[in-house]
Amino acid sequence: MAGPAEAQIAVEAFRQQLAGLEAAQVNRLVEAYVPVQENLDKRVAQVTALAQKRNLKPWEVMRLTAMTTLRTQLVGDIALFVSIIQTQIAQGQAAAVALAEQAAFQTMAAGLPPGITADMLASAGLEWNRLPREAFANFIGIAGDGQPVGALLAELGPQSSVAVTEAIGEGIATGKSPRQTALAVQRASGMNLTRAMSISRTETNRSFREASRLQYAANSNLVKGYRRNSARDSDVCMACIVLDGKLYQNQEPLDAHVNCRCAIVPETVTYQDLGLDVPMPPPAQNGRDWFRGQPEATQRKMMRSPARFESWKSGSSSFDDLVQVTDDPVWGKAAVVAPIKNLPK
Repeated sequence: MAGPAEAQIAVEAFRQQLAGLEAAQVNRLVEAYVPVQENLDKRVAQVTALAQKRNLKPWEVMRLTAMTTLRTQLVGDIALFVSIIQTQIAQGQAAAVALAEQAAFQTMAAGLPPGITADMLASAGLEWNRLPREAFANFIGIAGDGQPVGALLAELGPQSSVAVTEAIGEGIATGKSPRQTALAVQRASGMNLTRAMSISRTETNRSFREASRLQYAANSNLVKGYRRNSARDSDVCMACIVLDGKLYQNQEPLDAHVNCRCAIVPETVTYQDLGLDVPMPPPAQNGRDWFRGQPEATQRKMMRSPARFESWKSGSSSFDDLVQVTDDPVWGKAAVVAPIKNLPK
């Protein structure tokens, strides 16, 4: 069999493969960050022990040579971490692009009308155009804003230095124990790893989608556009659920948000496009229909707010009211969940 539903199944299979790539990437990022955290823990213990021994005020702690050394070495450690993960993210993007090269053709073939195969279309002159590997070179090591991924990561060191300094100062000012202060510092420094994971996940998924989209655009005789397809689980945001099934032009990048797991499903030629008077197969399920079929507990969880759920359930707001599109200078246009204050009263 083939058709829209089968295309979604094919996309889901490749999404799972992509998730495996992401999981391996996260493990490598964690391993790379362990030395940074271990060195920071040692330095924080030295500073807090010295402050406790001398009964220093927060402003006095900030003037310690040991504190200056801590900040300098932290920035240096993170710079080394960035150099390592920058390479790893580029490798993840390359793997995602390679996967997309397979996924685009196989998903297109799965989405053709029942009884129609890619070989049949090729024999009729509608052959799949496989782009050369060079066509995807600009996806590797490049972020959504067209700048090197390293530019997104470069701010980690200075930001972490400020956050760690503030955590130490607050811990001493409020009389926290060295252990409590160390935990606060770990939370503050954890932003580096969290940020790196977000960048890695976002750019890997973007590379997969964009490589797929580029191939669809090069095969407009077979692919008329693409539809958004969310992961359809309880962790998916409502913006992705609402837009799941929306038709986009091949030339139009997906308005994905940070950490978005949405994939794209090709809208292939139909019987009518091929000049055949055959009934169309039923359309594939979209995100709104999927959501309506979920238990209320799942719906409430996904709405992330009782007020948002009640507004939708009562009919005061519609699915469309739950989405807004923002324009970020780094990530570009992103469909996100609309704030509760923007919902109709």
